[in-house]
Amino acid sequence: MPHVTCPTCRLRTPWHGNPHRPFCSLACRLIDLGVWLDERYRVPAESSPDEISGALPDGSPYAEDESADAEGWRVS
Repeated sequence: MPHVTCPTCRLRTPWHGNPHRPFCSLACRLIDLGVWLDERYRVPAESSPDEISGALPDGSPYAEDESADAEGWRVS
C-alpha cells in the first residue's frame, strides 16, 4: 500500500483510505490552512521596473511626476 509523508508533521501515512490525504489528520490539514490564511506561504516573483510603474492607475497620487526623486519619493 502506498504511503505519503504528511507535509505538516512529516509522519508517514497511507494514501488509500485516508480522507485527509496528503495530510495525516484533520489537525494537520487545519494547521496548513492557517498558514495559507496568515499568508505565510509566498510565491516568489520578480517584477521589472516597467511592470511596477505600469501597475499604478492613471491619476494615482503615487504615479511618477516631476516632484518625485530618483526612488519615487515625493519632494516638496
